[in-house]
Amino acid sequence: MSDIGLNIVLIGFMGVGKTTIGRRTAGKLGIDFYDTDEYIKKCEKMPAGELLKKKGEKYFQGAQRFAVTNIADNRGCLISTGGNTVCDEYNRELLGKNSLVVWLRAKAETVYENTRNSRNKRPEIAGATLEDIRVLLEQKSKFYENCDIIIDVDELEVNDIADIIISEYEKRQK
Repeated sequence: MSDIGLNIVLIGFMGVGKTTIGRRTAGKLGIDFYDTDEYIKKCEKMPAGELLKKKGEKYFQGAQRFAVTNIADNRGCLISTGGNTVCDEYNRELLGKNSLVVWLRAKAETVYENTRNSRNKRPEIAGATLEDIRVLLEQKSKFYENCDIIIDVDELEVNDIADIIISEYEKRQK
C-alpha cells in the first residue's frame, strides 16, 4: 500500500472495460490495483452479480460500501468500481477524496456487444435489449457525471485509454 499520491478511480456502466483498463493502467504505472467487485467476491465467496441475485439489493449495497470503505484507505492506487458503486452517495464521496475520478463512457451499442456473453450473470441487464441498455445508461449517467475526466471508450484501444489516464494522472501529481 502506498501512502502518497492520488488514487485513480474508474467509474462507468458495466461492460465498458473498467477492470481490463484498470489492470493495464496500474501495470503501466507500477501501482496497486483494486476492483470493488473482486473484493466483494473475495469477502462473500461469490461473484457480485450472484450476491445481488441471492441476497438482494440492500445486502449488496452494504457489501459495496464495505469494499469501498476498505479499498479507499489506500493511496497511490487504481480502483475499478462496479457499475452501480457510485450510485450510492457515500461511495461517491469516499472514492472522490484524493482521487482522479475517470468516467469510462461508452455507447449503448458498445455495452450491448461487450456484455453479450455475460448478460445472464449480470442481474441488472439479464435479458436486456439494446433499448433497455440505452435507458439504463441514461439513468446512471447522472451518477457518473461528477468526475474529473470523461473518456469515450468506444473507438479506443485499451493501451490508448491507459495512456490518456496516465497523462491526466501525471499532470495532477505535479
